[in-house]
Amino acid sequence: MNIGRKLLTTVLTIISFTLIASIISMNESYSFDFYILVYLVYASPLITLIGLPLSLLLDYLLSRIRFVNQALYLSFRILGYACAGVLGMYIYYLLMGAGEEILNFKESLIVTLFGVLAAIIFVLIDLGLESLLKVRKRKKYS
Repeated sequence: MNIGRKLLTTVLTIISFTLIASIISMNESYSFDFYILVYLVYASPLITLIGLPLSLLLDYLLSRIRFVNQALYLSFRILGYACAGVLGMYIYYLLMGAGEEILNFKESLIVTLFGVLAAIIFVLIDLGLESLLKVRKRKKYS
């Protein structure tokens, strides 16, 4: 497990998620700049303090399983990260003292979908960096 890669993935995920979520959220009332600040302030600690540890745990658990092919491994990894996005948002709700509001599906759905979006962005960036590092390592030893 490469901690440096995971930290770079975290930073790139924060930047990417902030941009994508701001584009999705901007409207006539609030501009893109407003949402950049909002998502940067709220997403940074969530991705760093909840997403990164869940990512490390999930990668450890997936490394313990022997997959028969790469497609199955990638499917499980992406699905696992999506589930981690949901779990991360519910952890956030509990830490923020949501109480019974956590059971209100309509209230929590949108925020939970943003958690899944952040997790999918995280895993895609991580897969991309992992591939780049493998190619770089092959070139170095060729």
